[in-house]
Amino acid sequence: MSILPHQQSSEAEVAGVDARGADALPEPDKLRSRDIFRLVPRVWPFIRPFKRHLVYLGLGIIPGLPGGLLALALLGVFFDTIGKGKPLNPLQAWMLWVPMNADRHLILRHACAFAVVGALVTTPYAIGLLIYGLWILQRMTNEFRVSLYAKLQGLSLRFHTEERIGDAIFRMFQDSAAIPQVVNGLIIQPLAVVPLAIVNIAVLAAFDYRIAAIAASLIPAYIIVGALYAGPLRRAFLAERVATAEATTRIEETLASIKAVKAFAREAAERDLYARDNWAAFTAARRARVLFVSYRVITAVMRALAYVAAIYFGARNVLNGAVAGAIGAVASLGAFQGALWVFGSQSGRVRNFAQTWGMLQDAGVGVARVFEMLAKLPEEQVSAGDARPEPPRDSIRLEAVGFSYNEKQAVLREVSFSARVGEITALAGASGAGKSTIIALLLRFFDPLTGRIALDGRDIREFRVEDYRALMSVALQENPLFTGSLRDNLAYSRAGATEEEILRAIARAGLTDFVQTLPRGLATRLGERASRLSTGQAQRIGLARAFLRAAPILILDEPTSALDPATEALVMRGIRDWIDENRRERMVLLATHRRSTAAHADRIYRLNDGYVFAADASGFDAAGGAEASDG
Repeated sequence: MSILPHQQSSEAEVAGVDARGADALPEPDKLRSRDIFRLVPRVWPFIRPFKRHLVYLGLGIIPGLPGGLLALALLGVFFDTIGKGKPLNPLQAWMLWVPMNADRHLILRHACAFAVVGALVTTPYAIGLLIYGLWILQRMTNEFRVSLYAKLQGLSLRFHTEERIGDAIFRMFQDSAAIPQVVNGLIIQPLAVVPLAIVNIAVLAAFDYRIAAIAASLIPAYIIVGALYAGPLRRAFLAERVATAEATTRIEETLASIKAVKAFAREAAERDLYARDNWAAFTAARRARVLFVSYRVITAVMRALAYVAAIYFGARNVLNGAVAGAIGAVASLGAFQGALWVFGSQSGRVRNFAQTWGMLQDAGVGVARVFEMLAKLPEEQVSAGDARPEPPRDSIRLEAVGFSYNEKQAVLREVSFSARVGEITALAGASGAGKSTIIALLLRFFDPLTGRIALDGRDIREFRVEDYRALMSVALQENPLFTGSLRDNLAYSRAGATEEEILRAIARAGLTDFVQTLPRGLATRLGERASRLSTGQAQRIGLARAFLRAAPILILDEPTSALDPATEALVMRGIRDWIDENRRERMVLLATHRRSTAAHADRIYRLNDGYVFAADASGFDAAGGAEASDG
């Protein structure tokens, strides 16, 4: 018997921005190039804690800005001064700590020493900046994923019931990995590329206007090519991610249902289905990669052609001994070599940035898929006040409660009954009668459409949801168990429970004999999804976990549905023992379709066609009417 809420109760904001507000990203298949730049404000809440580090990283790049000028000057020393005997200029003499008319052998020694020292200094410095940048990106990614995990848990039960878990996992783990690309491509890369590009073009202009113009013209050329490829790249990357998520979902669903797969001998069929999904993922990935490679090849060819043009004009100046550039110096072989080195560095950075733009199309699709999932806003959050509830002293009561999942059919109609402290109250009825809906209402998964639920006379909507739920302990018909030890699963409801308390909860759930047969007792690992347990054993572990929580209100959904009569009687005695331990504060409300289970209750209510009736164990229908008697 599942609990499906009518209203979702997730947070209305994701990453500090309203998921449906003006800053919301379009759906992944409708993403445009300008939307890529909107990724930064969407993930800004995760960038903001590290903005100081980004400033430091930007400041760390500044010392490298004169590097092109110094390299150009050093190459001029080797080719012109040492090679051809031309005099040093003031910058070169200052840089090498030698007189302008120094001997060429002395200049050679100083130039080599300068190159070695420069390499010894700049290499670890560059590595340090790289590691620092990676650390920033990893921290941001970690914060983003942890926050996404919290937001994902905050989404409604409707989302978790209706959505494919494999796809959600893929979006959270794989799509969220695009965050570093967003930060790198839209923040860190511009911090590094833009200042260096300005300085390098200025340096080139000082020596040769035409080479500087060629370097500058690459920027709009790459922008045009990037704009032409952006749309096709996004569509290809989206198709790849969707197809890969489908294959991942196939794995998750098959392994989660492996018992059914084996029981119906569906292994070969599931293999063929996965082969189909996996091949679709491969072909989608191939199309995306081929398109991206063609984009990279075009940008590489553009850079190569520009390099040839730079060589042509620079070599002509050297051959003709022409005066070129802002400083008016005669073109020399050293200046030409230095200009080519600066040009290569500049064009390489711009080309890398163009390739980053291509990768940002993939990153944009990934981030958009994450926010698409989290944009499934709650239809309405449950009402909550600031009051802190006290442990129950009298009863929890439904007063004329009405509820429906849709407009066509009401699930509950004017339901009124009480569950009293010190008693076991049973809700009996067939599947679909509304028992789980009442449990969901009591757990504040959503609010009644009409009427109210009162704890000791106070509307539960007056209480803080977290504090109210702290009064509840729940065991459902299908109890989720985790990979880990039996002790870990039991203590999930109360991490600080003692060994004695755990053993007492086990005894009340009728698990003592079972635990004694385990090879390592409470330390025995249960396996993936507790696959080593029977349904009845898993059910009783869930019940023991509920006992261990020691909350005053114990809510049980079909706690004996998988148990034989003898075990059922043992479990019901444990429930009674739990109440008798503190009758002034504890109560039990259980939903069941079994007459034998209801017979152990102090009062019984039968649900039928949305109405509740007082009943007894003999026939479940001793009284009738929409208002059940509390007597």
